[in-house]
Amino acid sequence: MRVKSPNSHTARPNKTHSHALEPTSDRAFEAKKRAFDAVAKMRHDKLSPDAASRQAGTTLATVRKYLPATLRKTRTGRWVVTKSDRYVRFLSLPGPHGPVTVRARGSEEARFASAYLASLTRWARHEKAYELAPFHGKKIGGFELITAPRTLRALRDAGLLQLDSLYAALKDTV
Repeated sequence: MRVKSPNSHTARPNKTHSHALEPTSDRAFEAKKRAFDAVAKMRHDKLSPDAASRQAGTTLATVRKYLPATLRKTRTGRWVVTKSDRYVRFLSLPGPHGPVTVRARGSEEARFASAYLASLTRWARHEKAYELAPFHGKKIGGFELITAPRTLRALRDAGLLQLDSLYAALKDTV
């Protein structure tokens, strides 16, 4: 006979935070992208939460709704951004046969991906190998970044080297 734990009725089921991985509506997806943009402005440009939200085309309430762990309230009642977070982001990076969608875990990986795309943009203009050297052999979300000039030239010449947006489109994440 199985003995039931006295606290089993209060135990919560093991839930994973898969809400970041589930496909959402176009509207929610775009709202979350703007929220991530606002958080990036807070961290990088040192803007206040309100100013960053306005510049990103959203509100502080939306940021708090989609990314609650990125903000904390001080003792004085002001909202401040945390140094980093572990939210999953779907990023679009150059792959060997065109753009690929990569699942980046956290703000540090997203920041690294942004630096990679900025270096790729500079490389595309001047083709200086030193632009890509810091990224050689590195991975984001398990995907090895392309740093070989021959491969990048072939992608660029085929029109497959898209460097205009870091975040993947909703249709690419499903």
